[in-house]
Amino acid sequence: MIRGTRRLDGKGRRPSVIFLPCYRDQRMLNGVCQFACEAGWVLDTLYFHNGILPRNWSGDGILCLLELREVDPAAPRFVMAHRGVPVVDLSGNEPSVPACRVLQDNRAIGRMGAEHLASIGCVQVGFAIQDRNNFHCERYEGFQARAEELGLAVARIQVPKDFALSQRTTAWFTRHVPKQAAPFGVMAAADYIAQWILKVCQSARKSVPEEVAIIGVDNSREICDLAPVSLSSIDNNAFQHGYEGAKLLHGLMAGRRAPSRPVIVPPGALHVRESTDVVAARHPHVAAAMRHLAQHFSEPQLTSAHVAAQVPMSKRRLNDAFMKYTGRTICQELAHRRLQHALKRIQT
Repeated sequence: MIRGTRRLDGKGRRPSVIFLPCYRDQRMLNGVCQFACEAGWVLDTLYFHNGILPRNWSGDGILCLLELREVDPAAPRFVMAHRGVPVVDLSGNEPSVPACRVLQDNRAIGRMGAEHLASIGCVQVGFAIQDRNNFHCERYEGFQARAEELGLAVARIQVPKDFALSQRTTAWFTRHVPKQAAPFGVMAAADYIAQWILKVCQSARKSVPEEVAIIGVDNSREICDLAPVSLSSIDNNAFQHGYEGAKLLHGLMAGRRAPSRPVIVPPGALHVRESTDVVAARHPHVAAAMRHLAQHFSEPQLTSAHVAAQVPMSKRRLNDAFMKYTGRTICQELAHRRLQHALKRIQT
């Protein structure tokens, strides 16, 4: 349960705020609501649910997630019509609208994706992008830069605008998949694109992850966990994004000075699932050790010797295979899993 206090402004009433996101992200809304409750706001979230702007609105602050003006001119027009009201934008899509901004570190998200695909042995990678929004473009830039630093060949895969409805051939994707050096690593700008890439691979008879390894962004569990092959994904830290945006807006409404630069929210954890679990396909003993680590990493007494005892290999041979197929020793993998688990607990 979200709990908070009923804080009043200088006029003896609760601050009134409207939330105008260009897409629905429940975790972002949860972050906004968490701060709103702590601060005692009156929060209008009807636009989140029905996409309809109020005709007559009078409030103390606007928290928005603006789309490109050419795509959705209504919300930018609404913000511009209320000049003088403090505004915080959770995107960088429409810089023509004067606002303070709180942004996800999308370039860092892209770098994380490139590093993960490199760590599982991909030497050729692609980035699947469909929208021209700021989020997706920055993720591609971070991915491309880091992949090239790691010596990987990078392809930009432009997803058709009508990809969700089209019955077109899969050639727009498969032409990027090399015949050699499997797996081909694909990072999608968002989970819904990763889900579609998975469907395309199935239609083209490309096995995942043996031939194509896929990672998305957002960690939408309704997509990632329920896909035919569960999808690896990077948590975009949407809850914290919404919370920090609301926090900044509250300060502006209280008369605090606007920051000179956007507030940047770091990404959350990387969630590895079947779509990039190439170890299972390449070395069954390492895969068995990984499964044991996944099930028992929280046990304080767990050591590399305990893990090695679960498979028919010596500790030394298993550790060598572990390093070859994962890029880490067993001890390093154990520490990594415990750290990722701690990060998830902090973020929730």
